[in-house]
Amino acid sequence: MTAVEPGASLDGAQLTDLLLRLLLDADLRARLADEGAAAVAADAGELECLASVDLAELDTTARRLRSQVWRPGSGGSLATTFPRGLRLLQDAGATEAGLLTGFLGSPHFARFRLIPYTAPGLSVEEAFASYLLEGTGPGAVRDTVTHELMIALFTALACEQPLSFVIEAEGIVPTDRGHAAVRTYEAASVATWGSVPGERRGAASAEAVRYAYFTTSAGLAHGVVSGRVAEAFEAGPSDRRETARRALADRGLW
Repeated sequence: MTAVEPGASLDGAQLTDLLLRLLLDADLRARLADEGAAAVAADAGELECLASVDLAELDTTARRLRSQVWRPGSGGSLATTFPRGLRLLQDAGATEAGLLTGFLGSPHFARFRLIPYTAPGLSVEEAFASYLLEGTGPGAVRDTVTHELMIALFTALACEQPLSFVIEAEGIVPTDRGHAAVRTYEAASVATWGSVPGERRGAASAEAVRYAYFTTSAGLAHGVVSGRVAEAFEAGPSDRRETARRALADRGLW
């Protein structure tokens, strides 16, 4: 193996990129441990840094990062944010470790605001949901992960102002009381979510149902809604839309 010739040190951006690759890529860490710095260094600057890496400390830091991503907040975690969605994926053969490893190595993770206040970015929940939903067709997994993401986003919209992250989920509209959104789900998916605030009994008999989310003065309200309520979310102005919005406003939802 030919060693890389010494040269200029890495600048800040290059060093950050190298450190993130080391923390997120288990195969890279294994090669560094087994084959040495010269085998994995792309240039002299990387060789200078990699030759000084404490492998034990690197492994410890990588484990801590995985834990912090999986359990990002006090009392909160991706596992508790997406309990039903992850259960469906695990029933299909996925594992928590495999999902986290895949997420960390995906472009979706790069859009997560890893370090607070360094730059705008998605919440870890939205980034993770985007990863889970990539390539997923209609059905229980897509419906359930989307629903659990919406609950997380609307909880933040109701409780955290200003938001410390950006939201890219489509269809969230401003209201006089905050925000609202409507989604269409398969009735069979909704039926598995159990009793939720505002759910209309008997709605699961249809093939598809409309499900709305609202921030209110009391917090988050969500549940299956009628077609008349869904008219409030129509894109273009109309008497029908304004009538629906006035009715929701009278109920403290718009």
